[in-house]
Amino acid sequence: MNSLIRRSLVSIRTSTVKPSSFGLMRNNRFYSTENKQEAETPTEGENKPAPGSLEETIEKLKEELEETKKQLLYTAADRENVRRFAKEDSEKAKKFGIQSFTKELLEVVDQLEMATNLFPKEKLEANKELKDLHEGVKMTETLFLKIMGNQGLQRFNPIGEKFDFNSHHAIYELNDPTKENNTVGHVVKQGYKLHDRLVRPAMVGVNKIKPQ
Repeated sequence: MNSLIRRSLVSIRTSTVKPSSFGLMRNNRFYSTENKQEAETPTEGENKPAPGSLEETIEKLKEELEETKKQLLYTAADRENVRRFAKEDSEKAKKFGIQSFTKELLEVVDQLEMATNLFPKEKLEANKELKDLHEGVKMTETLFLKIMGNQGLQRFNPIGEKFDFNSHHAIYELNDPTKENNTVGHVVKQGYKLHDRLVRPAMVGVNKIKPQ
């Protein structure tokens, strides 16, 4: 009996447990290791379509479609800009196309204005024919201004205003202590604007009060 027990113990001590191809023993339990490395290592190129496959062709077509879409958007934006600029140029040409023509007409209006201011009121009251002529010239001047006003041309008289080099052209200085310094004391020729664009500045005399 004792001999049998000793042989069993010797057999247990001398025997070894070798890891097999299908498991490891941990805490008296076997764990499978088959295909473990394959599960942890992703397949190379599993997310990338195979060359020449249908998936690769679809991806290329998608990229080409996106690029074509961008080019179409750029082309549409360019065409819209060209159309908008052409419209603006057309409106400006229509709005300011008569600017050079109005400059020539201004000389006529200046002469009419000078003619109406040529004779004093006393002489007009004393001479009926002269008064009728004066009224006829005045009506012609008014008609000219009305016609030009319909085209956007407006006359402005800056008498008493602060001198503004953007709208006024000073041709001489005044020294009038009764008027504010650096203001328009006299208007030789009135100014004109076409749709708020300056056509001709007003020719003025500017009051410059000199220190005593």
